[in-house]
Amino acid sequence: MLLSKAQGEAVMDLATADTVGTVTACTVAPSPARIAGLRLKTRDRGHHTLVWEDVRSFGPDAVAVEGADRIRDEKDMDPGDPAGATHDPVGKAVLTETGVQKGTVIDVEFDERSGRVGRLLTAEEQIPGEDLLGVGSHAVVVSAPQ
Repeated sequence: MLLSKAQGEAVMDLATADTVGTVTACTVAPSPARIAGLRLKTRDRGHHTLVWEDVRSFGPDAVAVEGADRIRDEKDMDPGDPAGATHDPVGKAVLTETGVQKGTVIDVEFDERSGRVGRLLTAEEQIPGEDLLGVGSHAVVVSAPQ
């Protein structure tokens, strides 16, 4: 699934059947490349994240979570937490470990069951998820071609 297709998808609390937010973005962790969290728009002020491990299912119409209490306020998260906002790759430059620029991330392709990142998409190319080395506040770092 492409992140761009998941954006705007409802997040439903399985305990109450209430919509508790909508997907706006994701955060990514390397080794292996995977979705670490889903960034959400909620009724509350501020920015919120649902850690991937708390996602019960990711269906075509909604993301299911066991309870709204699983949603975390980003201001309470450690900056180093892979689910934290710093690790949102979209809009960041892609650099190889040798410093070669490979474009800007415009989308993320992932498996909605496992959260595994298949590819990072730029306007110029599709970078395999296994090449991801890290996502920081300014750039995404990938392996240099051999």
